[in-house]
Amino acid sequence: MVSIKTSYTKMKELLGKDVTIEELDDLLAFAKSEIDDYVEEEDMLVIDIKTSIRPDLWCPEGMVREIKGILEQEAGIPEYEVKKSNYKVIVDPKLATSRPYIACAIAKNLNLTDYSIKQLMQHSEKIDNSYGRKRKRSSIGMYNLSMIESPIEYKVIDKSHKFVPLEHEEEMDLPTILEKHEKGHEFGDIVKGYGHYPLLLSANGTTLSLPPVINSDDVGRITEDTKEFLIEVTGTNYETVNVVLNILCQNMVDYGSDIYSVEIIYPPEIRKENEVTPLLKKETIIVDLDKINRDLGVNLTPDEVIAALRKRRFECKATGKSELEVEIPPYRKDILHWVDIVEEVAIALDYNKIGATKWEVITTGGLLPETESENKVRSILVGSGGIEIFSNILTEPEILTTNVNLTKVDLVKLQNPVSSTYSVLRDRLFPLLINVLSKNTHETYPQLIFEVGEVVKILGKRVLTQTHASFGFAGAEASFEDVHKRLHMMLDLLDTEYKIEPISHPTFTEGRSGKIIIAEKTCGIIGEIHPSVLELNQIWVPVVVFEIQLPSIPTLNCKKKFTD
Repeated sequence: MVSIKTSYTKMKELLGKDVTIEELDDLLAFAKSEIDDYVEEEDMLVIDIKTSIRPDLWCPEGMVREIKGILEQEAGIPEYEVKKSNYKVIVDPKLATSRPYIACAIAKNLNLTDYSIKQLMQHSEKIDNSYGRKRKRSSIGMYNLSMIESPIEYKVIDKSHKFVPLEHEEEMDLPTILEKHEKGHEFGDIVKGYGHYPLLLSANGTTLSLPPVINSDDVGRITEDTKEFLIEVTGTNYETVNVVLNILCQNMVDYGSDIYSVEIIYPPEIRKENEVTPLLKKETIIVDLDKINRDLGVNLTPDEVIAALRKRRFECKATGKSELEVEIPPYRKDILHWVDIVEEVAIALDYNKIGATKWEVITTGGLLPETESENKVRSILVGSGGIEIFSNILTEPEILTTNVNLTKVDLVKLQNPVSSTYSVLRDRLFPLLINVLSKNTHETYPQLIFEVGEVVKILGKRVLTQTHASFGFAGAEASFEDVHKRLHMMLDLLDTEYKIEPISHPTFTEGRSGKIIIAEKTCGIIGEIHPSVLELNQIWVPVVVFEIQLPSIPTLNCKKKFTD
């Protein structure tokens, strides 16, 4: 969650209404916020914002914007004119692999005060650190426009380039800024990870900043005398960069300034077309009136829902008998599903004023038989000295293949993974145990770990999901007998007969591995991990493991699940 400091007097001025602390606290609930503290002698409010997905609310202007809608002082999406400027930003194609996106706007006719500058900086910092993932995903820069000439270059530059960073008096080259400047210590690793130095440079040669680390001390300093400035947001996520700019532009309009556009000239390596920012296109979502009434237990008409959503700063119109088209403000990117719109209607109606409904069915919760069986296995393995781990069912393909000497493995893959780290579904558990052991070589041995969880396998044209249990023992004295002893104890306590037959397997040492057979069917594997696998994973002690399919144990209530 986000906490901000602001003036009680200024909040009342923004609101245009004289309210007590208690009344203001009640109103702030409509902006998902509450007053945490009030220091009367300093006229200071500390406000906690209870949402991490609404960066537009992390400032007094955003909260008041919401409250004015509820009070019906204003309604619908705030509209403002974006005037055209002659400023352009040229983006270097070399940035395609590091920090490729930028969005800019110009704010003019400013009347800044020390208070408004502090609020602006506070909001920018909150967005950078939270929504911008500590400037990795996005970061904000503001500059005195009178010192900047178009076109501005957003480019990769040689490390020998020098400028005076903010709060310093001497020029530094770029590596020195990363090593000696306070912000270089804090954010320099982001730039080091790029392998080059991104820079914003005015046409007159003036350096604007080294994004996302630090502004220059001259053009990058905003004061009460600044009457017009350039706002830029750079980052690695296109949508984030643009919505952050939209939030800042809306705030500038609330401050009373005029907004001018900036043309972004992208190379084809990054975007196929140039853009003029800010991008204020409003997204829409279709919602069903019947679903709203059903989920809230109310009986609203289309006009009543439209009025409620306008109070929440949306635009809305009826497009069918029970269908509504909702237009979303360009400074919001948190509306992903029609249920989000239902929540907005509920807030506008006031949760406290929506009547309670009776439960039609009363049910008693309990564990599924499958879960009870899995817990029984967990208890036995804990009794064997094991510590349970919980790995992700989504994992990296190398962990399941090359890291355990396997090559041809048919895995269920995600079609559009965000990262290769979570791109396939695991088809077995013991490679995940080995991966955990490889991350814990600094800990004391012996290490005994286990996992009980689902795996997913491809069988012809079907997909099989079933629960496995796997146990691993790492230590100087670890041997086949140690892990076999624990397998035998588990199956004996589960009243299950089994046998082990030798196998050859690339993950295991020849002659020290076998397949587990129950009722004449192969249902698992056991053995000592091959030295080459240990070396691949940088493990320097012997490791033994077993893995078994729980549905194959007749005394357990675990079922296989097939998907066509």
